[in-house]
Amino acid sequence: MIDESELKKVVKMIVTAFKSGHNLMVAGNGGSAADAQHFVAELICTYKDTKRRGFPATCLNSNVSVLSAWANDYGYEGVFARQIEALGQEGDVFIGITTSGKSKNILEAVKMCHSKRIHTYLITGKTFHLKDTPRIQENTIFFIHEICDLVERIMKRGDI
Repeated sequence: MIDESELKKVVKMIVTAFKSGHNLMVAGNGGSAADAQHFVAELICTYKDTKRRGFPATCLNSNVSVLSAWANDYGYEGVFARQIEALGQEGDVFIGITTSGKSKNILEAVKMCHSKRIHTYLITGKTFHLKDTPRIQENTIFFIHEICDLVERIMKRGDI
């Protein structure tokens, strides 16, 4: 189930970043990579409001050349941290999606974010108090859609 306080926390983080001219970076592995891409597409294109501007969001698992070059030369654990080092700015937001909460490359990305004063949020099984992977994945996409809906509505209203 969705924890309303967690939903409000992550939405406020994203809206504050967008209103301050900052970006959202999202990443995941496997099915979570697909969720990360879906999340970013909803924010850049549209969720419901077809007349709004696109929001500044980047999916860090979408650039196959960067992923494969870094993984080949240095290991997969650093593929997202390296991109955050290159692209992230203080005040940005990083959302890592990891069903288990243990993905090394997501945790390394969080460490890089902390060193650059980038806000972080992890969507994991703990977010929903679940351990069953299919149920976590179902709740993840629902949570992402709730975030997108609220971000759109709040940005349209102009309040936080």
